Amino acid sequence: MIDPATPYVPDGFTLPLDRLSALIDGPSPPLTLPAEPIRPALAAMARHAATLVRDGDTVQTGLGTAPNAVLTALSNHRRLRLHGGMVTDAGLALFDAGATLSATTGAAITGPAWTERLARETRVRFRPVCDTHGALALAQVPSLVAINSALEIDLFGQINGEMLGGKQISGHGGLADFVRGARLSPGGRSVIVVAASGGNGRISRIIAAHPSGTPIAVTRADIDHVVTEHGIADIRDTDIDTRAARLIAIAAPAFRDDLANAWERMRGGM
Repeated sequence: MIDPATPYVPDGFTLPLDRLSALIDGPSPPLTLPAEPIRPALAAMARHAATLVRDGDTVQTGLGTAPNAVLTALSNHRRLRLHGGMVTDAGLALFDAGATLSATTGAAITGPAWTERLARETRVRFRPVCDTHGALALAQVPSLVAINSALEIDLFGQINGEMLGGKQISGHGGLADFVRGARLSPGGRSVIVVAASGGNGRISRIIAAHPSGTPIAVTRADIDHVVTEHGIADIRDTDIDTRAARLIAIAAPAFRDDLANAWERMRGGM
C-alpha cells in the first residue's frame, strides 16, 4: 500500500538506517506551496520567456510565481526535459500536456495529487545536489536553459536576488550555479525574469545602479537574457551602452526616461 503522504519514489537515492545516529518518526506532511494566480503582467512575461526555449531543450526553473508562469507557458513545447533543484506542480503538469519527457530533481514541492503520483512516476529521477547543481554535471547537460527570477537588475546587468529596501527577503540559493551551468552547457543559455515594476507600479525593478552594500547574486559577466512583461533584452557579450539601452527598453514605460537620464549622468562620469 502506497502512503500518499510519504511516497517512496521509484528512482531516487536512499540512506541506510545504519548511517543515522538518531531517528525520530513522527507525522510530517510533505512541504507544499499554495498556487498563486498568474497576473496578466506575469503571463506576458512568461510568453516572452517561452520563446527562448526550443523543442528538445532541458529547462531549469527557480521557485516562485514567475518561474511557474513560464512553465505553464511551455505547455505547447515538445521533447523538453526538466533538470533542477526542485520540481513543482507547474513543472510536473508538463507531463500531462505532452511537453516533457523526463525530470531530474533534488526535491518535489507539490500538491497531494502529484505527491501520490510520484510514488509511481518513473519519468522523475531524484538525485543529490552534486548532480542537480554541480558545475561539472550541468556542463554535461546539452541545451540547458536556466530560467530564474530576480528582485532587481541594474543597467550594468548585475542581479540582486536577495534584498529589497535594505532587508534580506531571500537567499541566492542555486541561482549562480544554474546561470553559470547554463553557460557551460553546449547550446545552453540563462534567462532572468523580473517584473518591470513593483509596489503597484510605483517602483522600477530595473534600476540605474545598485546601492552600496547590495549583494550581487549574478555578475554582469554571467548574464544572458533578461525578460520583463515588456520584452526580452539579449545582453550577453554586449558593451555597456548597448546593455543599458536594451534594459531600458524593457523597463516599465513610466521609468524609461529617468533611467536613460541616470545612465547619461553616470556615463559622463566614467
